Amino acid sequence: MKTYRVKEMDGEAVVAVHSAEAKTPFEAAEKALGQKITLRAGADKWVRVVDLTERPRPVRLRPAIFEFKAIGHRK
Repeated sequence: MKTYRVKEMDGEAVVAVHSAEAKTPFEAAEKALGQKITLRAGADKWVRVVDLTERPRPVRLRPAIFEFKAIGHRK
């Protein structure tokens, strides 16, 4: 399992931050929010998922960042 930081965003402002362990960024976002997600597609309210897993990477590369949006209702 990898460790992810999941940020709930409103535009470019961070509304809430969660941590989740999951196999994929998609799964991490669903675990943290407790609802289904899909790709962001330009939504104003969205979710940023950052892979925090330690691994050797060239210095010029940033951590892997993924963008999604929530759909449906919280569980």
